[in-house]
Amino acid sequence: MISVYGRGRKLDRAVEMFNTACSLGLSPDEKAYMNLISYYGKAGKRHEASMLFAKMRESIKPGMVSYNIMMNVYATGGLYEEAEQLFKAMKQDGWLPDSFTYLSLVRAYTESLKYSEAEETINSMQEDGVYPSCSHFNLILSAFAKMGLIGEAERVYEELIAAGLNPDAACCGSMLRGYMDYGHVEEGIKFFEQNSDSIKADRFILSAAVHLYKSVGKEVEAQNVLHSMSSMGISFLEKLEVGSKLKSLPMLQN
Repeated sequence: MISVYGRGRKLDRAVEMFNTACSLGLSPDEKAYMNLISYYGKAGKRHEASMLFAKMRESIKPGMVSYNIMMNVYATGGLYEEAEQLFKAMKQDGWLPDSFTYLSLVRAYTESLKYSEAEETINSMQEDGVYPSCSHFNLILSAFAKMGLIGEAERVYEELIAAGLNPDAACCGSMLRGYMDYGHVEEGIKFFEQNSDSIKADRFILSAAVHLYKSVGKEVEAQNVLHSMSSMGISFLEKLEVGSKLKSLPMLQN
């Protein structure tokens, strides 16, 4: 019933059911604890999730999945100190961090603007024999692009390629978002043209390319992309704007 209420977004009822079971002398198993912890996390109630996880550890040794769920709860809130402590506790309990664990730690750092620590985490996971995915790099790449730190974003993108990865649509989209939002038109067009053959049909990427082309009067190229989108049944994002972030951050330096 806890999972039923949780999936139905009836968190109060899920908590009530859990507490009732405890008051009747029933001992919740790890799955019951983690279901409620997960629902707390999704509701943004990270303190409650943390307290319940600590209570569970008094009688149950968390498994790998449970640690990763709690890591993700901390990560989405940018609670990097708590994530660091849990990371250490996990290893002390004999669990080796996996790709998901490191992804949560990187997310915790990027959410807290701790970019150096996020990059160090990617380096350390490789040293530990856990290979990063595009998702790991994109957390940092996207953060830099959103802030207009295009040079840093490009550096991380190159590191991604150097790690032997083929940039996915999310990474390419992050780069194009940075180029477009901060008015780096020529760089954005060059990036699109260099990667257009390997980029899957993506609504944002193709729409951004159209806007970039139109902003410098390259109507033929813009129409070619629009035609391609139409033939694939992809609708055009009309409200994108080249240089939109420059209006709010006129003094930003790359």
